[in-house]
Amino acid sequence: MKKRQDNSRSTAFKLLTVVVFVGVLVFFINNLYTGDPDTTLTAFSKQAQKFERHTISSHYQWRVRQPTSMIMLIHFDDTGSEIDRKPVRMNHKGWPSAQDSDEGCATVWTSLVGSPLRVDGFNVKARFYSTASNDEAVRRNDNEYWCRYSISKGSEFDYFPGLGKVTQPQL
Repeated sequence: MKKRQDNSRSTAFKLLTVVVFVGVLVFFINNLYTGDPDTTLTAFSKQAQKFERHTISSHYQWRVRQPTSMIMLIHFDDTGSEIDRKPVRMNHKGWPSAQDSDEGCATVWTSLVGSPLRVDGFNVKARFYSTASNDEAVRRNDNEYWCRYSISKGSEFDYFPGLGKVTQPQL
């Protein structure tokens, strides 16, 4: 009989321990989880918007000064003070471009965004893609080559230098 009482006390203690643990876990989940969006994805989205704004701004500067193969893009801070100037290479249609390579895409980013390929401590990968053949004699269509900018969290956006089109970030 004594063994049975000890066994039921042990079971009750184990059950009480599990209930207390689940209660503490629920308390911390409800009070510590804020549901705030990921700051890295938000920062990447803001850089993509800045990239698009400066693409359009560069195009309008080129239209005023055409024909030219380079423009000087001035970067401002939130107060309107000039913080940097970057030369931007322009293609024959007046859109920012560089050589057809990953390094060329990286150059376009640093010229337009005014900062290295980093967002919120994460490296931004700049990749060049083309669906056209490698034959130099074949003239490519403007939508057959693009730069893709991405971070390791899976967010990315594309820039088509032949069209001046920047896609919305895929978050």
